[in-house]
Amino acid sequence: MREPKKKVSKARVRKDKRSQLLIYMLPSVIRQLKLAALAKGKPSYELAEEAIIEWLKSHQDEIRQGTAKISRGE
Repeated sequence: MREPKKKVSKARVRKDKRSQLLIYMLPSVIRQLKLAALAKGKPSYELAEEAIIEWLKSHQDEIRQGTAKISRGE
């Protein structure tokens, strides 16, 4: 019989409230992201987060339309 899952340790909870997300990217993209982060003096997650936020803003209408279709069961 499996043991119940343990609660997440407090050491894993970030002060900035960010959560972990696993994504798969091509090795060349990962390398470029890491090099860009070094050049900018920022962590790579911040560059990725900024890019995702910008993409979401620029596709806001498209996303709304898609979620509305899902809500209607289309």
